[in-house]
Amino acid sequence: MALVNLKRESSVDYSTPYAANMYPGGLCLYLDDDTCEALGLTKALKAGTEVSITARAIVTSSTESLEQDGDDMGNDVSLQLQITDMQTKTAGMVRNAAKELYGAD
Repeated sequence: MALVNLKRESSVDYSTPYAANMYPGGLCLYLDDDTCEALGLTKALKAGTEVSITARAIVTSSTESLEQDGDDMGNDVSLQLQITDMQTKTAGMVRNAAKELYGAD
């Protein structure tokens, strides 16, 4: 499966001093010291470094409900995944991490 960009469209007025988080919070992973060590990450990576991950997960919860927001014709589906195995690989520096995360504006 190809990589899918999960950035959300925002209806936030960008004249406000703080831009909304463009990615759902559930997409953020926190790797503690023991996890980094297990993955072979023995020193801090510079903020803005792009890292690719490959992961295996188990579905721990699955729900299906009637369409709520009218954005498609099927039922709404959600999954909760527990990552069980993961690999990381550094891919170099992102030229502009803020632009990658929040767009050109």
